[in-house]
Amino acid sequence: MKLFRIIIVAALLAAPCALHAQDSLNKDYFKLKGYLQGGFNIDDDGENTFYLKRAVLTLSGDIFKKDESKVDYQLMVNMAGSPSILEMWVRYSPVREFGMQLGQFKIPLTIENTDYSPTTIEMIEYSLPVEKLVRSGRDITGINTSGRDIGFKVFGSLFHQENHSIVSYDLGLFNGNGTNRRDNDGRKDIIARLIISPIRYLKIAGYYQNGTVKADHIEGNIVTRYGGGISYDNNKIMCRSEYVGGYTGKFLSEGVYLTSGYWVTDKLMALGRADYFKLQRDLKDREMFYTLGLIYKPWKNLRLQLNYTLQEFTTPGDKSYSSLFNFMATALF
Repeated sequence: MKLFRIIIVAALLAAPCALHAQDSLNKDYFKLKGYLQGGFNIDDDGENTFYLKRAVLTLSGDIFKKDESKVDYQLMVNMAGSPSILEMWVRYSPVREFGMQLGQFKIPLTIENTDYSPTTIEMIEYSLPVEKLVRSGRDITGINTSGRDIGFKVFGSLFHQENHSIVSYDLGLFNGNGTNRRDNDGRKDIIARLIISPIRYLKIAGYYQNGTVKADHIEGNIVTRYGGGISYDNNKIMCRSEYVGGYTGKFLSEGVYLTSGYWVTDKLMALGRADYFKLQRDLKDREMFYTLGLIYKPWKNLRLQLNYTLQEFTTPGDKSYSSLFNFMATALF
């Protein structure tokens, strides 16, 4: 992480010189924003708790910007619990067709992980296959990733239309060891994603990851992820579904989800989601979650979410259910 701190500091020190040379103050150089998320949940066993989920501060800005060419940076810190760095990167985009990014940031795996932040995702929790195979402490590798890693990627978009680009791509090398952690096996993960957008609001994606993780509980240390998805969101109606599968060591996992929603009014959205996940595809054990949700935005910087989830756990010869009510408020500043 020392390398990335040096990069950020160097960018901050170099910026005043660049700004002076332009004889004008770039008001976009320092942008400080953040959000707070907290709520209350209760399950059918009677357990209930208030919680603080996230307290995030973000410093970002443009070091250089001229026409399509841009150099920008971001530092994102989560202050809830033990403070930790979520993102710290520098990005260079000379043209829309090609750019480079170095640091700690979201890995280009799935639509949901990359394109939806905790302040824009429709449900309170991310979908089961994304949580289990891509982005959190619930990841079956046991690594707390938050969907991010340290590495380098190239990216871009092609065949531009008036309101969107038809093709976009990401190709990167990452440590494969989660956030704020060095590579501990000397081998890098390769992650690639391709998105086709034939019409505005519609995305069709495919993605692949090949790498390793050094962990005693993973036989063979091999990690692969692959899948695809489709998303349509015109700010009135949204529907998104993705399949994610892959090997963790020698066993194969897979999952799929479907989320849909409709803005009943400008402030109220009704949602539904079904999640399916199997830790080992060859076994009968599986998890099925069914979630109904509401989003209410009384003001621009306040979002209230209510979710009810019916959780179904199936094992050979047995099936059990549990329920969870979850309320969360998000305040942006």
